[in-house]
Amino acid sequence: MYGPEQGSENLRTELAHFLSETRGLNVGAEDILITKGVQMALYLTAQILLTKNDTVIVGEPGYSGANEIFEQAGAKLELVPVDDDGIDLDVVESICKKKKIRLLYVIPHHHTPTTVTLSSERRMRLLEMAKKYQFAIIEDDYDFDFQYSSSPVLPLASANYYGSVIYVGSFCKTIAPGIRIGFMVAPSNFLLQATKLRKLIDRQGEHLLEEAMANLLKNGDISRHLKKANKLYHERRDELCRLLHEHLADEVSFKVPEGGFAIWINYINKHDPVRVAENAAELGLTVSNGIDYYHDKNFKNYAVRLGFASLNTTELKDAVDLLKKAIKKCYN
Repeated sequence: MYGPEQGSENLRTELAHFLSETRGLNVGAEDILITKGVQMALYLTAQILLTKNDTVIVGEPGYSGANEIFEQAGAKLELVPVDDDGIDLDVVESICKKKKIRLLYVIPHHHTPTTVTLSSERRMRLLEMAKKYQFAIIEDDYDFDFQYSSSPVLPLASANYYGSVIYVGSFCKTIAPGIRIGFMVAPSNFLLQATKLRKLIDRQGEHLLEEAMANLLKNGDISRHLKKANKLYHERRDELCRLLHEHLADEVSFKVPEGGFAIWINYINKHDPVRVAENAAELGLTVSNGIDYYHDKNFKNYAVRLGFASLNTTELKDAVDLLKKAIKKCYN
């Protein structure tokens, strides 16, 4: 027989324990829907909540994959700046006073692409605003498990005493992008609608893979893997920061991220990221051109996101050497 549309019961049970221990979420198996990564969770949410011309608030710069989903559902985007403490809630409130907001999308932990974390104060204020102005929050917590410098701030969903947060995450970053197992935690009435819609799209998930993931969680294999991965990625973050300081201090500026897989750098001398990326490609290095970060394609951007997690020490050194050469070619 087919498995349950909501996902493997074993996986949802073990995942509930995992989310409780690591994120402070008070949930059970019945509160979780298994999805094919975060992307499916975002799509399901948009299809259920949004109708034509609804207003959705998103961060700018932000995750284009989410923006495209909201627009495909017919929504209009309100772009809000992201600073060192996360999405600017003063701007959010000014928008809420002028028009009805249906949904706010936020990446509070290691925001994509800037890597900043939404402060504790802003998290509580955002929950209060969601209650006051009656909008839903999608909390995309794609890499909560990777934190190097301090204890992570708990998710909005852990303090969600108004039932306004739809919490989504995945194991795609924990293990590998090819492992398409994501999850959604939401109020029961919404979860029921999402489960029915998921059944129409994809009768059930990868049941055998879900059972295997349940065993990995139950046996502690995921926790042990995360401990090793955090140590390794911490070392690689530090190594990339050291190399950038040593070889490109006159060309790039950045803040050391507290966790995650990337560093957000600014080209000090206002080099065009598109040209730098083209130069790098000619040298055999793939680096972002920054175009996807901004919904406003006319915005002149001099910052890009450099990933470090997949590169060993030798590869990081080679990558920085090539990036240095690519930047130097911009002076010609």
